Amino acid sequence: MKQRFKAVVSYDGFDYAGWQIQPADRGATIQQTIQDVISAICQTPISITGSGRTDAQVHAWGQVFHFDVDFSLSAFQWKRAMNGHLPKDIHIRSVEAVDPHFHARFDAIGKRYDYRIQLGEANVFTRRYAFQSPWSLDVLTMREAAAYLVGEHDFSSFCANTHAELPDQVRTITRLELVEEPGQLRLIYEGNGFMRYMVRMITGTLIEVGRGRLAPAEVGRMLEARDKQICHFNAKPQGLTLMEVYYPPQPEAGLKDSLKENADSVFPGI
Repeated sequence: MKQRFKAVVSYDGFDYAGWQIQPADRGATIQQTIQDVISAICQTPISITGSGRTDAQVHAWGQVFHFDVDFSLSAFQWKRAMNGHLPKDIHIRSVEAVDPHFHARFDAIGKRYDYRIQLGEANVFTRRYAFQSPWSLDVLTMREAAAYLVGEHDFSSFCANTHAELPDQVRTITRLELVEEPGQLRLIYEGNGFMRYMVRMITGTLIEVGRGRLAPAEVGRMLEARDKQICHFNAKPQGLTLMEVYYPPQPEAGLKDSLKENADSVFPGI
């Protein structure tokens, strides 16, 4: 009888063509790498389903996926077996047995992304994990602009999805916080869902505000325009990390995972 498992994985995505499986000539992907390991353990093809895609060079601290196997390993054994075969830039943080109806993508009720900007002199040790800003940024005006984006809005102006493929582009951002840290600025996004390039396009726009090239009120006008041609900004991918995927409580989820780390203080790779 098949058992469904939920896994939380962190990865340094700099050398990968994203999460989603791609044609082989486009480079290695996270999903394919994990699938190959699970399939080798089971000696039969196994598919995994992620909570969503991350783009090429984007990282994750808390990506979630599920898989179904008819193989006699416990959740703890699965975690140990996968980490024993995965490359060092992919690490399974937890595995738990879940209800067979659990779905990593469709059951998700929210996500958190962090975008890191390196300020001042370029830092070779953070180049894979933070956008190296050559400009000084006015954080106060960036915060003023960010306020226009919090709440439920139609984010058509700030995503790459067409209306043909995704007619409903209304999403809710519950948190858009700019945190100043030594040498860096961290943008924290939380919401009920994010569309293709949405976080990067918003971040790119806020950077333009910080440079003094856009007024904060212009961000509000861009949002209200719901115009696919109005935003020409897309922040570089390596500054972006999927920190956490949120789910409703699972009353019969089997073994509880041990994800008690404070996401505010975690940054993979450094």
